[in-house]
Amino acid sequence: MSELHVSRNGANFGPYAETQLDAMFAQGNIEPNDLVWKEGMAGWLPASEVFDSKVWGPQRVAPPPVPRQSAPPPSAVAQPMPTTAVFQPQPSQYPQISARDVALLPPKLHWGLVLLFSVLTLGIFLLVWLFIQSSWIRKIDSTSNATNLLIGYVVLMFVGQILSNSDSSSLQGLGGLMVIGGYVVFCFGVFSMRKSMLTYFNQTEPIQLKLSAVMTFFFSVLYFQSHMTRIAQWKSTGILEPQ
Repeated sequence: MSELHVSRNGANFGPYAETQLDAMFAQGNIEPNDLVWKEGMAGWLPASEVFDSKVWGPQRVAPPPVPRQSAPPPSAVAQPMPTTAVFQPQPSQYPQISARDVALLPPKLHWGLVLLFSVLTLGIFLLVWLFIQSSWIRKIDSTSNATNLLIGYVVLMFVGQILSNSDSSSLQGLGGLMVIGGYVVFCFGVFSMRKSMLTYFNQTEPIQLKLSAVMTFFFSVLYFQSHMTRIAQWKSTGILEPQ
C-alpha cells in the first residue's frame, strides 16, 4: 500500500499509510485545504480532492515542490514531526469538536473524584461508574460484551454473598464458589474493555495508546478513567498530553 505525505503551511509530515490518513481526514485531523501527495500523483492536491475522488496522476517517484503559499505568522508555523509521530492538530487550527467526536467522547470525570465519590458511597459509585465506562466502550466497539460480563459479575457476587451467609455448609460452599466465579468474570470484563480501547486507539484513531495489564488488574476503573479523561481532553482541545 502506498504511503502519503501531508503538507501544511510549507511543513511536510509523514509518510502515513493510506488507511490511516483516510481515518485522520474523516476525524477532522486533516483539513480539506491541507496538501497531500503520494507516489503516482503528478503533484500536490488538496486533501478534500484526494479523499473525495481518489484521483491519482501519472507515475512520479520524487515529491514535487510544494506550491508556494503566503507565509503564516511565526506562531502558526507547524514544526516538522518525526515520521512515527501522530499527526495532531493545534487548538488554534481546530477550535471546534466534530459531532462524531462528541458522540464518542469518553466519560471525563477525574479519576481522583471517582475515587472520592466511591469512598463516600462505600463503593457503590465505583460500580456504577464501571458500567458507565463499559457503555462508552460499546460505542467504540460494537462487538464488546464487557457490560454483559459485568452484569454477570454483579449477579454472581450478590447471590454468592447471600448463600455464604446461610446456615447450610453446602450452600456456604456454593456461595464461596460463586464469589470466586464473580471475580473471574469481572477480570474477563475489564480486560475485554482494555482490548477494545487498545484496538480502537491504535487502529481507528491511532494515538499509540498503551494500557498496562498489571494496572488494569489492580486499579481497573480508576486506571481506565485516567486514560479516558486524557482522551476526552484531546478530543475537546486537540492537545494530547503525554502518556
